[in-house]
Amino acid sequence: MCLKNKDRHNFRQTYRTCCLLGKLICYSQLEKLQQDVDRFTIYFKKQLDEIKALESPHVELYRRLLYAIILDTLAGTVLPKRPNKERFVYFVQRFCRWSDGERVSLPHLVRLLRKNPDPVFQKLREWALEKFKALPVHGSQLMSISHDPLCDDVKSMWPVQKEHRTPLEGIDLVALQHFHLLYVYRNSLIHELRTPGYGMEFGEDDEPFYHLMSTLGDSAKIVKSSVELVYPWRFLHRLCDTALDELKKYFITNELNPRDTFVFGTYWIRELNR
Repeated sequence: MCLKNKDRHNFRQTYRTCCLLGKLICYSQLEKLQQDVDRFTIYFKKQLDEIKALESPHVELYRRLLYAIILDTLAGTVLPKRPNKERFVYFVQRFCRWSDGERVSLPHLVRLLRKNPDPVFQKLREWALEKFKALPVHGSQLMSISHDPLCDDVKSMWPVQKEHRTPLEGIDLVALQHFHLLYVYRNSLIHELRTPGYGMEFGEDDEPFYHLMSTLGDSAKIVKSSVELVYPWRFLHRLCDTALDELKKYFITNELNPRDTFVFGTYWIRELNR
């Protein structure tokens, strides 16, 4: 079909107008996305600051609990379809920039291998015991979890047979990684309002650490010692803060609106508001 000069001119004008409108709509959508992401980030940053400012005789417990809830909430904005554990663990791995999270807790590993005396674990057990006994925490020092072995180092000595993947029911090598222990920590806080273990915080530590815990008998002699793992509340605050920074970039780059994963409305049953 041939167009006359006037028709061609009108067609070009219409086309340019449509393109301009398209660009304006696209710009408007991106601007709204930026505003929504900013509001989302600012809201949760404010919550972090208010949690930090809490005052109570049990303030450390309450802070840990609230930070765990925030991590859970943030994880749901990018992994809403995944099961709880998978969502939480992968979120911390992907968005919290915690390099030591993949390490294997050596005290937990030693305990596991002592609970299963099978000779198939002898090489790994001897290696783990030697490393464990040499840890500086036994000299009553606070010790960073950076002293824990890397997962690949432990895995290289782990028996390859399928029947030996879990020395105790439900406990395999992956379960001993700090990423997964943090999920255990989260569950204890949310479901039992307590932290696992007997660890205590000292000073203003913002990194996970171990300390020695000793029990004295009647004659003031040590009758029991344990190495306790501690995830300080300042560490949890940092995980949340880092995750928010990473999420902001992720949402903008992928043009995702965090509000889309929430359901708002009058009714408490989510499906009634859809």
